[in-house]
Amino acid sequence: MDIPNSPEDQELKNVIDKLAQFVARNGPEFEKMTMEKQKDNPKFSFLFGGDYFSYYKCKLAIEHQQHPSTHDGEEYTSEGIYLEPDVPDKFRVLFEMYQGSKDVVDILPPPMAMIAPLPNPPPAAPSMEDLIQQSQWNLQQQEQHMHTLRQEQVTAAIALAMEQQTQKLLLETQLDITEFDNLLQPIIDTCTKDAISGGKNWMFNNAKTPQHCELMTSHLRNRITADGAHFELCLHLIYLTNDVLHHCQRKQQKDLLAALQKVVVPIYCTSFLAVEEDKQQKITRVNIKHMDSFVSIFNN
Repeated sequence: MDIPNSPEDQELKNVIDKLAQFVARNGPEFEKMTMEKQKDNPKFSFLFGGDYFSYYKCKLAIEHQQHPSTHDGEEYTSEGIYLEPDVPDKFRVLFEMYQGSKDVVDILPPPMAMIAPLPNPPPAAPSMEDLIQQSQWNLQQQEQHMHTLRQEQVTAAIALAMEQQTQKLLLETQLDITEFDNLLQPIIDTCTKDAISGGKNWMFNNAKTPQHCELMTSHLRNRITADGAHFELCLHLIYLTNDVLHHCQRKQQKDLLAALQKVVVPIYCTSFLAVEEDKQQKITRVNIKHMDSFVSIFNN
């Protein structure tokens, strides 16, 4: 078979050759579909009897010899026209020809449908036992929080009441607490007999009324129980408290004795519980008047 002259335009030749291959492989419906889509495209005039129509039909015949048609119900006439049933819609996805590119667009099979991954299974519902345990834990946390909150509120209320009472006593007595602190500092630093004697004498000289006595002993308590009070401060002021208690007993200073008896337990407790065992032993060796029964509790 003599092959008619091919187009000099290599791009057009590629279009014709490629289309002939596709039509031979996919059947006449592919040619018909191409004619419908490219009827207004001058590059495809060869499909409608234009230039290189003979070349296209010759290439198509050659391709058919290499790829015999297996499509039932098709007949190829002497004019190169296929007679076939209606073109099924599925062939519309077999091609896209010359859509603005310089060559025939390769036909790819339709992609396989993506299978969506299976969703993660929902988490298993907690068991009744787990729910009960979680509920109990939540309740414990709430109770602990409320207890801590109440403790903080009580502590703040006590501190406020003590401060208000101190201010009231300062107004009533006009006592110079700064002078008292100046005498307490040597006791805290060195705890010599002279330092303790100086503090004791000042307290006796200023124990003029029950209000004076309450203010002095409350100030001692506040210094010892204050946050951050170190062990030596507590121990040395306990020595002073003990010495003043014994002196009150001998001198029958009832107002000062009564005021000290109100603060001696919190002074001793706070100091004892805030330190290690070896330091606790130093506190228990202090023979505080009226504290024998209390000390025995800690020693048992």
